[in-house]
Amino acid sequence: MSTDVNDWRASRRADRLADREANREDLKATAEERRKDADAARRRAAAERREAEERKAKRRAARAAKWGKVTGWVTDNPARAFVRLVQACSIVPAVISQVTALGNASVELLLAALLATMLEGTAWALVAMGAAAEREGKPARVYRVGAWLAGAVAAAINLAHGLDAYKAHPWVAVVLALSSLVAVWLTDLQTHAGHRPTRAERRRVAAEKKAAEEKAAAELAAAEEKAKAEQAAIEAHRERRKEHEPEVFELTQRLLSAAPLGKLDEDDAWRTAWEYVKGIGTPGLTAEMLAGRNAARARVAEHSALPAPVDLLGPGRPEDPFPALTLPLLSGPSDSVYVDTVPEALAAPWRAISEEPETLGGIEREGSDDPAQGGVEEGGKKAPGKTSAPAAGNTGKALDPEHLAKVRDLADLFASANRTISTSDVKKLLGGGRNEYLVRLRQQVEAERAERGEQ
Repeated sequence: MSTDVNDWRASRRADRLADREANREDLKATAEERRKDADAARRRAAAERREAEERKAKRRAARAAKWGKVTGWVTDNPARAFVRLVQACSIVPAVISQVTALGNASVELLLAALLATMLEGTAWALVAMGAAAEREGKPARVYRVGAWLAGAVAAAINLAHGLDAYKAHPWVAVVLALSSLVAVWLTDLQTHAGHRPTRAERRRVAAEKKAAEEKAAAELAAAEEKAKAEQAAIEAHRERRKEHEPEVFELTQRLLSAAPLGKLDEDDAWRTAWEYVKGIGTPGLTAEMLAGRNAARARVAEHSALPAPVDLLGPGRPEDPFPALTLPLLSGPSDSVYVDTVPEALAAPWRAISEEPETLGGIEREGSDDPAQGGVEEGGKKAPGKTSAPAAGNTGKALDPEHLAKVRDLADLFASANRTISTSDVKKLLGGGRNEYLVRLRQQVEAERAERGEQ
């Protein structure tokens, strides 16, 4: 029995201890929740205070910015700021004075206000128009004169009113009159006086303008003198042409008159006329000059190892053993007649010979592939030098086997008729060609026949 009671008492004590522990936990949790709520409330209050302070700071900054714009403009433009202040302090008294003067003359208030505004507004409208004209670079004198006239009329009205209203103090009338003129005067100075150049600037601009005009006049005079000199040179050159070659000159004029005006160059017409009259398209050269040069070459060949032109050996020669210095074309006289006799200094200005033919009568010219013979270099450029026959000991271009075969057949045919071939026969057989090449063909065939013991 006593044991049961003890157990019950122990159980009761344990339950009370558990209840007290649970109450302590509940109280702790409640206190923690209250603390958290208090902290949240403090944070919300602090955030609200910060937001309120930020809003106040923004409003203060906006007000400071607005005020700063005004004060900054005043600081940056003190002259304009004070002129605007004087304008306000001038216009208001002037308008009031004029309204009072018109009212004393039994004019209704509204009408008096409109008339006073008209007088003062006219002056300011003309001032603004003058400023706009000044900015656009237009004359502003008429607007300035009109503004001063309108201001003078308003000042006269204020002066009359002041003398009538303040007879004991006439200086007040002068002040009222100045109220219509001072603002106009200041605005006119601000608008126009600052833009006018100084005397030194005006002198410098005038000096620069005068120097530019003198330079332009000198350049124009120099150009006219140059044009006159060029025209005089052209006329003198034309007169020399007319004097030296009247027939060519007459044909040139006919070609120029037949062509559309300005479409045919006079030098081109002269070159064409020279070709038709003289037979060669290089002005300055004639048949007599070419014949004289060939004759001179022949005379030199008689006293040196140089070969003579074959066409100067005369008719009836059985053979022409020497290669010719000249290159007659198959088609007759043209720009390339005796091409190696046309001096380059004379031919170049007229472009008479822009590119020499690489073949003639179906036979390649000697030296066309050999830069030393005036042929073609690597890259297609012409090598310097003349296209004369190879020098002694130079075999020139290799003989074409087909040409050799034809010449052998011709030699056999002539041998059956007890004849020997000549270079002219070879030339006729092959249809033309360079004499040096044709001579080597003939000599090769003759050498072969001599080795075989044939004639």
